[in-house]
Amino acid sequence: MLDRNKIKKDAEHYLIDGSYEKAIEELVKLSVIETNDPWVWSSLAECYSNTNEAQKAAKNFMTAYKKFLQQNDLQAALSALERVVSVDPANKEAEEERNKLLKRLSRGESKPVGGGVKKIPIFSEIEEQELNAILKIAKNLTFPQDSTIIKEGSKGDSIYFIISGIVSVSKKDKGGKDVMLDTLSDGDFFGEFGFFTGGRRQATVVSASSVDLYEFKKQDMEDVAQKHPNVSKVLVEFYKKRILDNIIALTPVFSSLNYSERSDIINRFELMVVEPDKVIIKEGDPGDAMYVVKDGLLRVSTKDSKGKEVVLAQLGEGDIFGEVALFTGKPRTATVKTLKQSRLMKLKKDDFQDIVDKYESVKSRVFKTIDERAEDTVRHLFSQDKKGHK
Repeated sequence: MLDRNKIKKDAEHYLIDGSYEKAIEELVKLSVIETNDPWVWSSLAECYSNTNEAQKAAKNFMTAYKKFLQQNDLQAALSALERVVSVDPANKEAEEERNKLLKRLSRGESKPVGGGVKKIPIFSEIEEQELNAILKIAKNLTFPQDSTIIKEGSKGDSIYFIISGIVSVSKKDKGGKDVMLDTLSDGDFFGEFGFFTGGRRQATVVSASSVDLYEFKKQDMEDVAQKHPNVSKVLVEFYKKRILDNIIALTPVFSSLNYSERSDIINRFELMVVEPDKVIIKEGDPGDAMYVVKDGLLRVSTKDSKGKEVVLAQLGEGDIFGEVALFTGKPRTATVKTLKQSRLMKLKKDDFQDIVDKYESVKSRVFKTIDERAEDTVRHLFSQDKKGHK
């Protein structure tokens, strides 16, 4: 039996990599299972377009158009027709259908409740009245392949929901290297960091195919959420999960895990808010948990041979601490204290041990981290002793 999810995921990755021939192989398999999914046909068309097979591209874009039309998703249908004309300018059928569709759109026809929004999982339990309110503030956008939709570090307070198409999400690590976080497709969303916090974008999102989106401005959505609290509740819950995955993906101990493996451990973490000047772990105490810093600032310190405090490091977003004592079973080797209000993700000892046992790559990275921490501690203490003897 064909595994739909695996085939689709493989196809998405081949699309991201630009391996269009391989993507075509997977999408052809998927077209047998998902005959009514317009994403399959539009993705096939994009592949054929990139392999210079214009007639096959036009044929599949036309099929995608018909599937979108069956769903009464008129904007996406129009985008598919535009692509038919772009790869096959002499296609009279596409020209005629486009003119008809433009007339329908000019009369104000649009998809009913349950069209594009219905395909978005986070809205699946929202009532019809709430969906109607969301549709009224939605702005429909279309991006061609290889478009940068949002850029890491830029300002923005919109959140985007994918109606059809694929986007890739990446973020720079502390060394400036791009780290691929995920690929998103129909029903997924992005841009929630800027949307909720008002801060700068935390990742770069690029279209891996032609993409149709809904855009929601923060103020517009807040107005809806005030009248429909369930909308706010649903968005916040998904926001928490996305933050956890983002930070875990960039944390050295867990960076070797793929998306599905990270998803396996996300729910094990507990979020906690700690006020300034609070001791999270104390040197000499037994280890009962490890922590990932969501945001904030903390100081790591130890005592030298004379009992004087020696600062080893400061910790910020994405840093981890407390894992050494969990892995070795020995007492805490340092004290960690908040310098300002910090939000941490706590992973209990039993859950940590289960993860280490399950994923060999995590175990090897913990060993490496232990060695690095030991070297840092010795270096700081040696430096302090040298100052004391001057």
